[in-house]
Amino acid sequence: MDFSKGLNVQLATLFGIGKIPGGGTWASLIVLLIALYEQNAETASFLAFFTLIIGPNAYRKLITFVESEDPKEYVLDEVIGMSIAISGVYIFTRIFSQFSFNLIESLSATDELFIITFIVFRLFDISKIGPVAWVESNTNQKAYNRVIGDDIMAALLSIIVVIIFLCVNLCIVQ
Repeated sequence: MDFSKGLNVQLATLFGIGKIPGGGTWASLIVLLIALYEQNAETASFLAFFTLIIGPNAYRKLITFVESEDPKEYVLDEVIGMSIAISGVYIFTRIFSQFSFNLIESLSATDELFIITFIVFRLFDISKIGPVAWVESNTNQKAYNRVIGDDIMAALLSIIVVIIFLCVNLCIVQ
């Protein structure tokens, strides 16, 4: 790791993950793996909170070295979005415990929930469908707000879609 550009640039790229192809997916996958290991969303919630605090300064430092307002190397936005998505869905299922998946017997319901949330989040984030694209292209907002805003919108939409999946699953199972 090259720390010559400073710790904030290393944080912005999640210690180089943002520099590899598919960096955003890899950053999201790290959040997923942490949630799967922990079997809860407490660490993911902490990651979202912590990244929201360090993100702006890391972003400002990184854009001094790149020529884009939305550099592909900046992957903390995916950490924020994926953490929010996992936390939101996890909280919903803990409040309403009758909602769960049991699709694959070798995986726990929590594992399935987190994996489906990851897939839906990445679909929204990569495709930039509807409100995600609107947030990203809203030139009335500062560049950093657009950079993290599309991932936060993708997270919110992911939460809604996964909850709908859970509701449909509950109706079909009963």
